[in-house]
Amino acid sequence: MIRASRRRATAQKTQLRAHREELQRVQVGLVGLAAVLLVVTLANLVIDNARKDAASDATAAAIEQGIAGVANATASAAAPTPNEPLADLGVTPATDSAAPVATPSVPDLQPDPRLRQRMDQDPDGQQSQPAH
Repeated sequence: MIRASRRRATAQKTQLRAHREELQRVQVGLVGLAAVLLVVTLANLVIDNARKDAASDATAAAIEQGIAGVANATASAAAPTPNEPLADLGVTPATDSAAPVATPSVPDLQPDPRLRQRMDQDPDGQQSQPAH
């Protein structure tokens, strides 16, 4: 009888321990889900605020351009401006459309002007056979 009651007590403790572990796993999962939800919500708020700031800056810039555009309508009609959005934002310098654009060349990729013979052939005129 005593042994049976000890077995039941041990079985109950084991079940209680398993139940506590299950609850702990559920709690950890819920805390993780809440953390992810919080991070996504905060990121969404930051992105929305950035969009609103950009929209208000664009609206203010459009109003200023509209006022300046009315004053300089004849000058802008005479000389169209190139479409350079990065230069408008100040990221890259504006290029002068009248100046020719030079393409950069890499000097070490240019052929040597003193080179008279082809370098991909054997100087004796025989094709070298790869070793097997």
